[in-house]
Formats: sequence, C-alpha cells, structure tokens
Amino acid sequence: MQLSVPPGAVSVLTNFRVLLDAGNGEIPSVFPIYRFEPSSLDLNGQSVTVTVPASDAFFAGPAPDVTVFSRDQFGAPWRALTSTTLDVTARAATATTDRLGDMVVWDGNLHRLFTQPHGFIDPAVDAGTEVVSGVEVLADGGSIQRQVGRGSMASFWSSPASDNVVILHGALGSPLDFLGAEDLVENLALTYDNVVLFSYPSARGVAYAANELYDQILANRKPGFGCRIVGHSLGALIGRYLLEASPTDAGRPGYSEQDPSLVPVVDQLVMMAPPNAGAASAASPFSVLEPLLTPGEAYLLQTSSDLSERPDSLPFLMNAAYVDNATRYHVIYGDVGSGTDGVVPVASALALPMGPGETATLFVAQHDDLHRLATSLGVASWLGSILQGQ
Repeated sequence: MQLSVPPGAVSVLTNFRVLLDAGNGEIPSVFPIYRFEPSSLDLNGQSVTVTVPASDAFFAGPAPDVTVFSRDQFGAPWRALTSTTLDVTARAATATTDRLGDMVVWDGNLHRLFTQPHGFIDPAVDAGTEVVSGVEVLADGGSIQRQVGRGSMASFWSSPASDNVVILHGALGSPLDFLGAEDLVENLALTYDNVVLFSYPSARGVAYAANELYDQILANRKPGFGCRIVGHSLGALIGRYLLEASPTDAGRPGYSEQDPSLVPVVDQLVMMAPPNAGAASAASPFSVLEPLLTPGEAYLLQTSSDLSERPDSLPFLMNAAYVDNATRYHVIYGDVGSGTDGVVPVASALALPMGPGETATLFVAQHDDLHRLATSLGVASWLGSILQGQ
C-alpha cells in the first residue's frame, strides 16, 4: 500500500493514515476497503497517487480487469478511477485521485451487485457513467454523460399514474440497460411524461430494494401522485413485494404500523420475465461469490436465495400469501422453445394466477430481448396497450 502526495498538495503539516474497514456491511469482507484520511483534505487542485491491495479472490484465474473505486465517506456515491493500473505480481492497483476517502479494488459487475447507487435517477440531470471491466456502470462524476429516462423527478412526484412509469431492473442489472433505441425508455416516452428508473444493488435481494423504493415513494409523493411499474426479471418481484409486503415489513428502515399500502397509487404492474417461482439459472452467477462470504455476510447475497427455486424461498412464500389486490398485474414472458426464455422457466413466470382484467402474454424471445428488442418483437406495442387499458 502506498500514498504519494506531490509537493504543494498540502500547505501545512498533515498527518495521513490508512484504516482497514473490516465490517462495513455493504461489501463482502473478502474485498477490503481501505480508508485514506484525512478525507476532507483540500489538495490545492492536485492529485495524489494511491496503491491499494486487491483481493486474492481476483487472482484465481487469468489476470483480472479491475479498477479502484473511491468515495469521500460512507453513504456517498462511488467514483471509478479510470487511471487504474494493476501490478499482478504485487496484487495491487494504483490510481490517481483528487480526493481521499474509501478505496476498494472492484470490477463493473461487482459494482452493479453491491455498490451502485440506490434510488431514483433524475432524467432531468445527466448521470455520470464509466465503462469498467467492459460493463457500463453508474459512477459519480463519470466521464460519460447519459440521460437516464425522460421527464423529471420534480414532475414525477406530483403527476398521476397516467403520466408516470417506473422501470425496475433485474439481477446484475442497471438502469443503463434500458436505454437502447428499441428499449423501454424510448418506447414508453412516447406516451408518458415521466419515465423514471430506480437503481439498486441487486445482490441484496427483493425485500431490501422494495423497502427502499417504498420509503422513497412515501417520503416524496405529492397529492395526486400515482405511477405504473414495469419490472424486468428480479425487478418484477420487487414490484410485487412493494405492493404486497413492504407496508407491513417491520424490517423496512422507515417502518411504522400506520404505513399505508401503495396499491391505491400503483394501478398497474407489468412483470417482464418474472421469476415468480425462482430462476436457478439466474442465481448461478452468485455461486462463485457465496463461498467467499463469511457466515454473517449471507444477507449481502440475498438474491441468490430469492432466485433459488427452493420451496422456502421468498417467491414461494409470496405466492402462498398472495391475495389479489386492486392493482392490475400483467405478465410478459418469453419462451425460446424449451419452456424457458433462457433464464426464467415459463412455469415460474406463470406461477402467480391472474385475476379479472389481468393478462399473461407469451413472446418467442430471450430473457433480455423482451425489453432490449421491445419494438421489433412487438412487446412495446402490447405493453402500451395494456398500460393504457386498451
């Protein structure tokens, strides 16, 4: 480990120190976070160079493609330091930065799983992104600027359901997944003033993301607010949990016994490729990470359990407790000829019975193509019809 401070970066005698964050509750401890202090230090417009040890877990195979991620303090958004170089022999990564604070050697998929922003992305403010390990990720101050969604959060919180759509991504996903020319944002923006996307670290599971979404809606909605939700894959389960369980989940951070159901403000939920009885193939990538966690860190990979297809997993418990509510549920699912869309089995997508006015529609399409090729597959036109009640 090393910190190199150039002449002139500090103008008074300064004591530096590095701390190991051994139990941050956010990142598995096998990927250590090192905190360089003082984090509030003004570096007089200069950059320092940090060298940070990389987890041994990265070196089980070929040389990894990793980047140093940094943040000023706990809870702040992470930045990707694209100047990173890796010394494979020393198993350490070096990068330049104009701020001190937390540093971790990370890759794009791990960022999506554990540390990407949790909350709504405002379409009125371009989001910073970087391409890390071949994966585009949301990153504070990123060199790529993207409009994520359409409209604005200011309009969203005071508009009715007929003007508002929320898109929820799946496991290993990101709001950035829906920005293609044939994808959901472009299509839904033809009909809705506000198309907003909710970001969350997908390894933490259905309840974690749904409860955060519930608390944000409850805290920010204005009179007359309403929205429709389109959830892809794991995002479909998050939409269900938001409506069916979040109001009464005592583990939710903002829980109160008086909290209302959001069914009156969410008139329709579209579930695209929903793993309503799990999807073991979607959980398989997590099998590489599970052995790396300590017994007390299992909650960091709750999604693996949620998608496991075990009879005691969350989707089965939700199905057993399900009582039809006033929100109309619609399922859009794919089958490539083998009883699956390549990720979610058809039987899982259809495991939740549809009530009056609700639909289940099959497309000959792969899992991600249901949204990525929504225009050419006809998914977009059907989605528009059911959301508008036609």
